[in-house]
Amino acid sequence: MRKALAICAALGALTVAASAAVIPIVGAGDVTVTATYKGTGPVDEKHKILVFLFDHPMPTADSRPLALQSVAKNGGSATFTAVAASPVYVTVVYDEKSNYDGQNGPPPAGTPISRPMKAGKPVPITPGPTGRVSVTFDDSQRWK
Repeated sequence: MRKALAICAALGALTVAASAAVIPIVGAGDVTVTATYKGTGPVDEKHKILVFLFDHPMPTADSRPLALQSVAKNGGSATFTAVAASPVYVTVVYDEKSNYDGQNGPPPAGTPISRPMKAGKPVPITPGPTGRVSVTFDDSQRWK
């Protein structure tokens, strides 16, 4: 009987230890986006750069992001951890009028927006060790 109780106690301890362990998402990696705004307004707590990750290259008003972070310092970085989708695409938005938090739909019409492009196409980003991209943008491209 003591042996059975000892085995039950050991199994219980293993179950607790296993449930407390962090189980990584297989194939997930980090994506770091450095965002620099060269337009006419400040980047600060009221006028942030919102950084969105999408699973498709050209988001529309109906698109829903995979993740969102904000940057309150020009040239600052947002790091998305354990990104499971691959590739992902970045879109950055400057909150010019301090009225957009990115949570409830697309930005207001006329909001400065950009995405990393190469040869006229959005750049796909693979999460992991090479999942880093820099975006520098200004007021020349705006959400319609």
